[in-house]
Amino acid sequence: MAKVIGVGGLFLEFKGEKEALHRFYKEILGMDMSAYGSGFTEGEQLMLLSFKREGEKMPLINFRVDDLTKLMEILKQKDLETDEIAVYDYGKFAHFTDPFGNYIELWEPEPYKYKEMVRKEREAYLEKR
Repeated sequence: MAKVIGVGGLFLEFKGEKEALHRFYKEILGMDMSAYGSGFTEGEQLMLLSFKREGEKMPLINFRVDDLTKLMEILKQKDLETDEIAVYDYGKFAHFTDPFGNYIELWEPEPYKYKEMVRKEREAYLEKR
Protein backbone atom coordinates (compact mmCIF):
# COMPACT_ATOMS: atom_id res chain seq x y z
CA MET A 1 0.00 0.00 0.00
CA ALA A 2 1.32 3.46 -0.85
CA LYS A 3 1.33 5.86 2.10
CA VAL A 4 2.90 9.02 3.38
CA ILE A 5 5.99 8.22 5.47
CA GLY A 6 7.31 11.68 6.44
CA VAL A 7 7.43 15.32 5.53
CA GLY A 8 8.57 16.31 2.07
CA GLY A 9 8.48 20.02 2.83
CA LEU A 10 6.79 22.75 4.76
CA PHE A 11 6.28 26.04 2.98
CA LEU A 12 5.78 28.78 5.52
CA GLU A 13 5.78 32.54 5.29
CA PHE A 14 8.15 33.56 8.08
CA LYS A 15 8.52 37.16 9.12
CA GLY A 16 11.98 38.68 8.66
CA GLU A 17 14.55 39.24 5.91
CA LYS A 18 15.65 36.00 4.21
CA GLU A 19 19.40 36.25 4.90
CA ALA A 20 18.86 37.22 8.55
CA LEU A 21 16.40 34.33 8.99
CA HIS A 22 18.84 31.85 7.46
CA ARG A 23 21.72 33.16 9.59
CA PHE A 24 19.69 32.88 12.82
CA TYR A 25 18.46 29.34 12.15
CA LYS A 26 21.96 28.19 11.08
CA GLU A 27 23.89 29.85 13.94
CA ILE A 28 21.44 29.30 16.80
CA LEU A 29 19.49 26.13 15.92
CA GLY A 30 22.22 24.43 13.87
CA MET A 31 20.04 23.96 10.78
CA ASP A 32 21.87 23.55 7.48
CA MET A 33 20.49 26.13 5.08
CA SER A 34 20.25 26.41 1.29
CA ALA A 35 18.71 28.96 -1.03
CA TYR A 36 15.37 27.25 -0.40
CA GLY A 37 15.57 26.95 3.38
CA SER A 38 16.53 23.80 5.26
CA GLY A 39 16.27 20.07 4.77
CA PHE A 40 16.57 17.36 7.40
CA THR A 41 18.97 14.55 6.58
CA GLU A 42 19.79 13.21 10.05
CA GLY A 43 17.71 10.97 12.26
CA GLU A 44 14.33 9.36 11.81
CA GLN A 45 11.46 11.62 10.78
CA LEU A 46 8.64 11.94 13.29
CA MET A 47 5.80 14.26 12.44
CA LEU A 48 2.45 15.42 13.68
CA LEU A 49 0.48 17.09 10.92
CA SER A 50 -2.31 19.23 12.29
CA PHE A 51 -4.92 20.31 9.77
CA LYS A 52 -6.39 22.96 12.03
CA ARG A 53 -4.88 24.77 14.97
CA GLU A 54 -6.66 27.56 16.71
CA GLY A 55 -5.33 30.10 19.11
CA GLU A 56 -3.56 33.38 19.17
CA LYS A 57 -0.15 31.92 19.88
CA MET A 58 -0.06 28.60 18.04
CA PRO A 59 3.22 27.59 16.39
CA LEU A 60 3.11 26.88 12.68
CA ILE A 61 5.99 24.45 12.88
CA ASN A 62 7.48 21.98 15.32
CA PHE A 63 11.21 21.25 15.01
CA ARG A 64 12.62 18.02 16.44
CA VAL A 65 15.76 18.66 18.48
CA ASP A 66 18.38 16.44 20.09
CA ASP A 67 18.95 18.40 23.33
CA LEU A 68 16.08 20.69 24.25
CA THR A 69 17.53 21.80 27.58
CA LYS A 70 20.78 23.00 26.02
CA LEU A 71 19.01 24.69 23.12
CA MET A 72 16.67 26.56 25.45
CA GLU A 73 19.70 27.80 27.41
CA ILE A 74 21.19 29.14 24.16
CA LEU A 75 17.93 30.86 23.21
CA LYS A 76 17.66 32.46 26.66
CA GLN A 77 21.27 33.70 26.38
CA LYS A 78 20.20 35.43 23.16
CA ASP A 79 17.46 37.23 25.18
CA LEU A 80 14.70 35.57 23.18
CA GLU A 81 11.23 35.07 24.61
CA THR A 82 11.02 31.43 25.76
CA ASP A 83 8.56 29.19 27.57
CA GLU A 84 9.39 26.60 30.19
CA ILE A 85 10.07 23.02 29.08
CA ALA A 86 7.03 20.75 29.39
CA VAL A 87 7.78 17.04 29.91
CA TYR A 88 5.48 14.23 28.73
CA ASP A 89 6.00 10.48 28.34
CA TYR A 90 6.54 10.94 24.60
CA GLY A 91 9.02 13.82 24.85
CA LYS A 92 9.86 17.32 26.00
CA PHE A 93 8.42 20.47 24.43
CA ALA A 94 9.16 24.18 24.62
CA HIS A 95 8.39 27.30 22.62
CA PHE A 96 10.26 30.44 21.73
CA THR A 97 9.76 33.52 19.62
CA ASP A 98 12.54 34.14 17.12
CA PRO A 99 13.97 37.66 16.58
CA PHE A 100 11.48 38.20 13.75
CA GLY A 101 8.31 37.45 15.75
CA ASN A 102 7.75 33.84 14.62
CA TYR A 103 6.46 31.55 17.40
CA ILE A 104 8.27 28.19 17.18
CA GLU A 105 7.76 24.87 18.96
CA LEU A 106 10.71 22.58 19.76
CA TRP A 107 10.39 18.88 20.58
CA GLU A 108 12.89 16.36 21.94
CA PRO A 109 10.98 13.13 21.34
CA GLU A 110 10.97 9.79 23.06
CA PRO A 111 10.48 8.00 19.71
CA TYR A 112 9.29 4.60 20.92
CA LYS A 113 6.82 6.04 23.40
CA TYR A 114 5.60 8.55 20.81
CA LYS A 115 5.01 5.87 18.18
CA GLU A 116 3.13 3.69 20.67
CA MET A 117 0.96 6.61 21.75
CA VAL A 118 0.11 7.48 18.13
CA ARG A 119 -0.67 3.83 17.34
CA LYS A 120 -3.11 3.68 20.26
CA GLU A 121 -4.73 7.00 19.35
CA ARG A 122 -5.13 5.89 15.73
CA GLU A 123 -6.72 2.59 16.79
CA ALA A 124 -9.11 4.37 19.18
CA TYR A 125 -10.06 6.84 16.46
CA LEU A 126 -10.80 4.06 13.96
CA GLU A 127 -12.91 2.17 16.52
CA LYS A 128 -15.17 5.22 16.99
CA ARG A 129 -15.83 5.59 13.28
